[in-house]
Amino acid sequence: MLQIPLSDDDWARVQSLFPDLRSTRGRPRRSDREILNAILWVQQKKEKWHRLPSNFPPQQTCYLRYMTWKKTGVLDQVNKLLPMCGQELTSF
Repeated sequence: MLQIPLSDDDWARVQSLFPDLRSTRGRPRRSDREILNAILWVQQKKEKWHRLPSNFPPQQTCYLRYMTWKKTGVLDQVNKLLPMCGQELTSF
């Protein structure tokens, strides 16, 4: 099973899939690594988004990013690069 939070080696494998998007307005953007860790936690634990522990970013932020990455195919690419023991990120 994949380690959560992601190890530096696992993050290095998928980091290039997430462009560095910085904005000078509004709230600071949550890091893609934090969001991906939350998505992986939900997927591995087979939990609902509202059960996401408080040490992760807000559930709404994680879910919105999950939906965006799912639609754009980023999660499919992550699934190919990270060993998930037969489970896919898009299956929940």
